[in-house]
Amino acid sequence: MLQLCNSWPVPVDKVKNEAKLLAQTTIIRIEKHTDQFKVSPNVVFSGLELIPDSSSDKALDSLGSVEENLGIFQEILSSLPVDNVDQILADIINLQTIIRSLAVSISCTPLKSRNTDHLENFLKNNSTFRFTIGNVALDRLQKYLLKLIRNLDQLKKC
Repeated sequence: MLQLCNSWPVPVDKVKNEAKLLAQTTIIRIEKHTDQFKVSPNVVFSGLELIPDSSSDKALDSLGSVEENLGIFQEILSSLPVDNVDQILADIINLQTIIRSLAVSISCTPLKSRNTDHLENFLKNNSTFRFTIGNVALDRLQKYLLKLIRNLDQLKKC
């Protein structure tokens, strides 16, 4: 067999920089979106613990947990009829792909499918509060991405 093409792997630092740039771009998009609708950070709502919250000082755990949390944000934003989040959603999907490629570069095995029944039920049962849930999710996503930018270089675990 004749090999038709050959390529060198992309350096990990370049991939991390792309991830940071995309995260920063997404943060700016979220800021523009949330300027219109402010939600109190003290809102109390049963089930909000299903939305990843990075407000603690604890560093991000692993590439796998980052990929999983981005998947949760993706699920929330794609299931709620919140206006003008299509580009943010596309950014999350692209960032998740970049994180997955970083995981592959350090020989991580692909993540198993996670059980999203609790999240799906929460979103379905609380669809009346879609704007509140959507804005809480965007606020938490913004904080999560800031933490990802600060900690991405230290993430070396699957």
